[in-house]
Amino acid sequence: MESLKINPQLGLLETLEAGQLLVRKLDTHTNNLANISTPGYKKSKLSFREVLMKKIGPLWRRAFKESIPYTEMEQGELEPTGEALHLAIVGEGFFKVQTPQGVAYTRAGNFLLDTQRRLITPHGYLVLSNGAPLVVDPAMSREGLLTMENLRLHVSPEGILSIDGTEVGRLDVVTFDDIGKLKKVGENLFVSEGAQERPATNYEIRQGFIEKSNVDPVAEMINLIEIQRSFEAVQKFIRGWDEATEKLLETTRR
Repeated sequence: MESLKINPQLGLLETLEAGQLLVRKLDTHTNNLANISTPGYKKSKLSFREVLMKKIGPLWRRAFKESIPYTEMEQGELEPTGEALHLAIVGEGFFKVQTPQGVAYTRAGNFLLDTQRRLITPHGYLVLSNGAPLVVDPAMSREGLLTMENLRLHVSPEGILSIDGTEVGRLDVVTFDDIGKLKKVGENLFVSEGAQERPATNYEIRQGFIEKSNVDPVAEMINLIEIQRSFEAVQKFIRGWDEATEKLLETTRR
């Protein structure tokens, strides 16, 4: 068996790595807190794994921790809004939208109409129906169809939009063979990184509701407190290391 050479800087290196991981955790949890009120937002987390490194030259090995971001897709609570264009997915699936960079996916259903009466996200991205933008007939919409009171605009549990009983489109609601291959890209959107898209089947659309963020504010605050304590431990170790190094230097000068 190959012997391991002890690196005298190992303890300090591991402490600095721990500090870098804490910064990533801090960024993750503060971003979660910032999105508590964002419809359809899915909280981010970090997992860690140890990687064994072998240095070329004087041989020595050490393990370091690597952070891997992932998204928790659990269902958020539903909030009634009374808005006819607010749609929530209960169960699996994502709304499919068109962006300048290509197709993206979202759980946020707080939709609007643009000046061309197309269904869009709050950031202006087109919501897709059968692979194309969904247009609400301008003549119909001017008569006040977009209210929950008269229900002339109706969205079925399957995502079929109809006006006065006439179907105008069906929302593209899709899921994936591997949800873990979806990547957050901002603006409450995901893109696929190799995941195979397929039509969702185990879902229901609820009109007049939005899905709230699945962030637990109490849990996030507890995480921030734990991160703060860990930062204090890292700082204490570094101060102790500095003091020990200074004493060693003073001894060698004598």
